[in-house]
Amino acid sequence: MASFDPKTKSTYATTNWAQYHQGRPEYPRSLTEIIYNYRRRHLNAGWDRLVDIGSGSGIASTNFIPDFKAVHLSDPSPANEDQARAFLTEWANHHGVNIALEFSQSTGEETYTKAGEGNADLVISATAAHFMDPDGLATSIAKILRPGGTLAVFSYWLPTFPGRSQHFHDVFGKAYDDIVLRALLAAADEQGRKKLGKVIERRMAGKGALDSVPIPEDLFEDPLRVYINSNGEVPYNKFFQQFEPADISRVSSRDQIVNYRTGTDVEAEGWSFDADKKWIVSFFNTIRPTNSQLSEEEAAKAFAEWNKVFDEECPSGTVRVHWSAYLVLATRK
Repeated sequence: MASFDPKTKSTYATTNWAQYHQGRPEYPRSLTEIIYNYRRRHLNAGWDRLVDIGSGSGIASTNFIPDFKAVHLSDPSPANEDQARAFLTEWANHHGVNIALEFSQSTGEETYTKAGEGNADLVISATAAHFMDPDGLATSIAKILRPGGTLAVFSYWLPTFPGRSQHFHDVFGKAYDDIVLRALLAAADEQGRKKLGKVIERRMAGKGALDSVPIPEDLFEDPLRVYINSNGEVPYNKFFQQFEPADISRVSSRDQIVNYRTGTDVEAEGWSFDADKKWIVSFFNTIRPTNSQLSEEEAAKAFAEWNKVFDEECPSGTVRVHWSAYLVLATRK
């Protein structure tokens, strides 16, 4: 469902978001609470206007909409704007929420030109920062925020399987390489391959999938980086070395670092679920190029090794899945 659109400079420009969400995690309430607890440390943080950069369907903003008076959603894709308008209007009506909805089409680096400057209390970017120039994104957010406003960039990464062997994880990683990465490369032209390389470089930076996002000291204070279900490195990074990613980590010595783990910390609850072996197909299909979804016959062949190790290590027919997730928080000076 991923393909680079040079016109909109978007990778998910024509996504069927209903299908996409079937293979992806929901943003749990615990994530919202981390952000809100951080904001409560800053007494001048307002609660009037929210801006969502790279909003896609708008699903991430629903965690915050009930607490704000207005939300501005920005995405490069006209199709995504149409889907977000329909989805959020229905969602607000269904939940009895009175919210002013605003929409614009822009890249993340240029969102401030559409959302306005100095008029937002919270700016979020949910599992989208890796598609944007990190410095451009941070600067855009700084321009949008009022003094005391909050930058909240968050994202999840590939799942891990607690209690399963290294071989189990290696088979998953190899399947991702064979079925997703190779398909993306085969479908991309030179521009698309360069963009994919940049996306991977940003994802592989440092020890977390958002370490490429800077928190400029002249623009922000109280920087906080949160790592959930992290083992000190980006999972499956060895499968991405073929792209020769440079380490562009922007983590600073002034950044506060916090680690949480599902099953131990309440801050990490909601990032796990039980899956059968067919779930991997729906997840991989959310990343493979548009119009190249795997049929059942193709999936049976492509996932033969995965099915074998799954049957060997998961006789119950299900496996526990943990998402690794990352969050960058800062306050506008």
